[in-house]
Order: sequence, then C-alpha cells, then structure tokens
Amino acid sequence: MAKLLITVWRLDELNEALHGGADIIDVKDPSKGSLGLPDLDVVREVLLNVSGLREVSMAIGDLSEYSDSLKYIAYAAALTGVSYVKAGLASGNISKCLLIASEISKQVNYVGKPKLVLAGYADYSRSGCIEPLEVIRLAKKVKARGVMIDTLIKDGKNAFNFLSREYLEEFIEEARKLNLMKAIAGGLGREHIADCIKLGFDVIGIRGAACKGGRVGRVSRELVAELKNIVLAYSGRMSV
Repeated sequence: MAKLLITVWRLDELNEALHGGADIIDVKDPSKGSLGLPDLDVVREVLLNVSGLREVSMAIGDLSEYSDSLKYIAYAAALTGVSYVKAGLASGNISKCLLIASEISKQVNYVGKPKLVLAGYADYSRSGCIEPLEVIRLAKKVKARGVMIDTLIKDGKNAFNFLSREYLEEFIEEARKLNLMKAIAGGLGREHIADCIKLGFDVIGIRGAACKGGRVGRVSRELVAELKNIVLAYSGRMSV
C-alpha cells in the first residue's frame, strides 16, 4: 500500500498530520525551498512527540553546490534518529551531483539507521537540474535507499505538468530494478493520488493540498484525513 507523507513546518502542525492519518511525518521548511532545511529544534520535538508511532523524514536542502558544511549537516541529520534523510540534487552538473550525493551518503550510512533518499526535479528542464532518471543512476552509485521526484520551483504547477506518463513509468521501472523506494511529490493534489498509485509509487508526498492557506499555510487534519481516505480507497482497488 502506498504511504501518505505529510510535511510539517511547525510543531503546531504535528498533531494535525498525525491524527489525520499521515504514514510519514516529513519535516522541512517550505519557506527555504522545495526541500528546505528545517529548524533542528523542530526535528527533535517531532521525533520526541511521534515516539515511534510514525516514520519521520527530514529534508536537508536543494543542493546545487558542495561545501564542507554539508557533511556536518548530513551527519547531524542522520544522528537525530529520523527514518529518512532527503536531499535534493539541484545542480545541472552530473559530477557535482555525484560529489554531493556521495558525501551525504557516506555520513548517513556511517550512522546506519536512516535511509538516504535522493530527489530529482520534474521541472529540471526549466530549473537547470539533472533529470530524475539520472538521480536513479547516482542513487545506485552511492548506495542510496530511495529516489524521489519533486518540483524545484513552487508556482502552482505539479510534477505531472512536466513529466509524461511514459517517463514516470520508466522512472518506476528503473528504480524497481534497483530495489529503491519510489516517492513522488511536487504540487500534488487529491486528483493525482490515483495516478501515483497506479504508476507504482511507494510514497506520495503532499504539503499544499493538506494545508489551509496553501503550501506556507497550516496543515489541517480534516484535509489530511481526506487525502488518506483516497489513498486507502485506491490502494484497496489496486490490491483486488
């Protein structure tokens, strides 16, 4: 069954996501970008309050350049005890992306517990990033555990606006061959859930459609519950 990932930005959103039925609580700062690095205090408090009831993921940025501080960020993220560390490869240079992914992977795998998820961007052609299929190839090289499609520019468009069904099917097939977890986000709404499940994504990530007030608004348990019910309904149909 596909898992519903709901992003929280502030602590007052946590119970809304939990009681709405989110399977994965994702922590990031949407004001800092697609995969904005969140406040560490928020990450710690989320982990303390979730207390093993749900998986927790943490974003560490849309990364276009390597810096020595990135190793410390990746290491600290892994030490928090989150289930997943998500890193966006936001450069158009494949060598830079490999360096970024490799250094992050070293730190996350050194700690051992979290799974590293590398994200590519559906809108790569307009944002100048490597394409999602290249992210799969890098994931294999650095021994990441999952791959994700998101959008870098948040302007109301979604992943399906940029990638054809054929491209998404190829993405799923290539990731499946490598036994990688397959996640998708990027402006998704309730109308996209069925297609995400039919395509074979393991995780569906949503922020804006789970909030009152849009992406930088506040998570609503009622909206999360509606999204979760759609996931359950379509997952049930696919299993029959």
